Amino acid sequence: MTATETDNKSFEMAIIIHTDQPDLLLDRIYELIDSKKADKWVRTDDGRITYGSLLWKNEAFFKPQIWVDENQLRFGLLKRKDRKHITSRLYTAFHSKMIEMLLNHFDRDFRSVTATAAKAEPDVF
Repeated sequence: MTATETDNKSFEMAIIIHTDQPDLLLDRIYELIDSKKADKWVRTDDGRITYGSLLWKNEAFFKPQIWVDENQLRFGLLKRKDRKHITSRLYTAFHSKMIEMLLNHFDRDFRSVTATAAKAEPDVF
């Protein structure tokens, strides 16, 4: 998966991972999820990621984007289509679980990870 310059919509909050190989890191994240070794994370057919616990299943989705020029892998949070907004509780749950998974499994594959608290590419909600 590569960055989609045509997909730059108005985004709000994101996880930004600084890594020398964002495409390789994304592939490794997908492999971990597909092998069912990433807690309760699930990948959709279109490459989005959702947290599959009973409480949060399909409540929101992370959409990955690779920013090659900036050596970043970004995950933008997308709301479910029938949701008017994402609550702070939902935002916190998804972001903390994603960062936990990254630190547990990929701590040697990136320099830093940031969760924004304000509008940033590539969130959509």
